[in-house]
Amino acid sequence: MSLAQDFDFTGRRILLTGAANGFGAAMAALFHAAGARLVLADIEEQALASVASRYGAEAHVFDQAEPMSVERLAKAVGSVDILINNAGVLVAKPLLETSLEEVRRTIDVDFVGALRLIQLVGHGMVERRRGVILSIGSQTAFSGGENRAVYAAAKAAISQLTKSAAVEWGPHGVRVVCLAPGRSLTRMSRQTVKEGQSGDRGLARVPLGRWGTTEEIAKMAMFLVSDAAAYVTGETVIADGGYVHG
Repeated sequence: MSLAQDFDFTGRRILLTGAANGFGAAMAALFHAAGARLVLADIEEQALASVASRYGAEAHVFDQAEPMSVERLAKAVGSVDILINNAGVLVAKPLLETSLEEVRRTIDVDFVGALRLIQLVGHGMVERRRGVILSIGSQTAFSGGENRAVYAAAKAAISQLTKSAAVEWGPHGVRVVCLAPGRSLTRMSRQTVKEGQSGDRGLARVPLGRWGTTEEIAKMAMFLVSDAAAYVTGETVIADGGYVHG
């Protein structure tokens, strides 16, 4: 198979959560250009509708913190070739100032809801003996992060879940991988960091000396779910400009 064929997603059905903005919107654009049949999901109805309309995609509004909402999404969508678990929230606060409600919301969205969607979608993949699941993790799972304790913990759990699911489902032809972005300019990151802020310790630790872009992360996501990465499973690939080594 040629490299061009490896990155041809014509006819493949992809469920992409968190598709209304940031990494999700960038991935939607890239996979649409590669011929994929997109099924987009997000909690933000208007923004989701705009992205879905742009690419002629199927759209579903859901709340990943609510188990019944996740189950309704999985039932409505049915079988897919690829699941990209991108939906997430960030509570950027010192640990001592983080409320129990904020802890629960972060864990429910970033881990429990993601896990449940992996179970529901993965069940069909295991039965059909094919499929790829990609979860968006975080570099903070490996480095920790100031004002990101709960988020980092949830993303570390996703990386460990990826390993175990890959071991269980590999014999059934299903690959499970994780992509851990570092500091990238998305709406979520702009909550806490202004572009070009010289005093930000996160950017000071990035050997490449700049923010990542949503397009760069989308391209790495495409590689991981493509046939070019057919022998990769259970791994979390860190794309952070070298932050964890800085």
